[in-house]
Amino acid sequence: WIVFPRPENDWSHHHCRRRWDLAEDDLLRYKFFQAFDELMQACENRFQWLGSAHQYVTVKNNMDKVIAFERGDAFFVFNFHPCNS
Repeated sequence: WIVFPRPENDWSHHHCRRRWDLAEDDLLRYKFFQAFDELMQACENRFQWLGSAHQYVTVKNNMDKVIAFERGDAFFVFNFHPCNS
């Protein structure tokens, strides 16, 4: 959780803060974001796809909220639809 400067806090950076502890709270879903981030970093460490010049979006479907893309030798498919799999 990050509090950004905004009109409600008079655009102050004084109130900015990061809450790294939220992923440890079992009542919240931030643990899933942390697990996803850790797995993506492990994937990068193994396959070194981030630095690759080859990148191509294969499918981008706004209705289904699906994106499939190539980066290096890796192929990723993400489904962001809240109900359909």
